[in-house]
Amino acid sequence: MMNLAYMRLNPQDPRFDPSAAAEYIERAAKTGSPEAQYELAVQYETGKGVPQDTARALELYRQAARQDYPDALNDLGFFYYQGMLGLPADPKTALIYFERAADLRHPQAMYNYAALIDDGLIPDKTPEDAAEYFYQALRAGSRSVLKVLTDNPDQLKLATRRALQTRLTQHDFYQGTIDGDFGPGTQRGLRRAYGLTE
Repeated sequence: MMNLAYMRLNPQDPRFDPSAAAEYIERAAKTGSPEAQYELAVQYETGKGVPQDTARALELYRQAARQDYPDALNDLGFFYYQGMLGLPADPKTALIYFERAADLRHPQAMYNYAALIDDGLIPDKTPEDAAEYFYQALRAGSRSVLKVLTDNPDQLKLATRRALQTRLTQHDFYQGTIDGDFGPGTQRGLRRAYGLTE
C-alpha cells in the first residue's frame, strides 16, 4: 500500500494523485504501520491530499513515535523545540525526542542533538559526545551535516571541533594537528568520513 501511495505522491509520475495516496496510507496506518502513520501525519500537517488538520497530524506523529519511528521522533523534537502544531515550546521534551531519534541513527536528529550539546544545552554531555553524534551523522550520509561542517565550522565551539578532529583521526580519516582549525586537511577528512573520495 505504501508503494502505491508513494507513486501517487510523486509529481513526475502520471498517476500523481495525493488524495488517492492518502487513502492508501490511511489503510496502511490502520494496520499499525509507523511509516504510514508518519506519512499520513505529514499529509494532515501540510493539507496534501487531505484537509489540513494539525490536531490529527500531531496524533499520528505521536502514534508513530510510540513505535520509535525515527522521523516522527525527530519531527516531534522540532515541534516541541519551536512550539509548533499547537504545542508549547518545551526544549526539555524536545531534547528527549531528539536523543531517542539520534540513538536510532536518524541523521538529522544526530545533527540536531549534537548542535544542542555544542550549544551547552545538555549539561551532562561533553564536546566529545557532540563530536560523536556529528561523526555518526556524517557516516550516515547526511549532506546537510557535511555542508555545515565544511562551510561553517566556526559555528561550533573549539572543543567540539577538536573532538571531531580526534574522532576523524581515530578512524584514519585525518592525520593532522588536533587544533580545531578546519583547514584543507580536516575538510578532506570530513569528506572522506562522509564517503567522498578525492
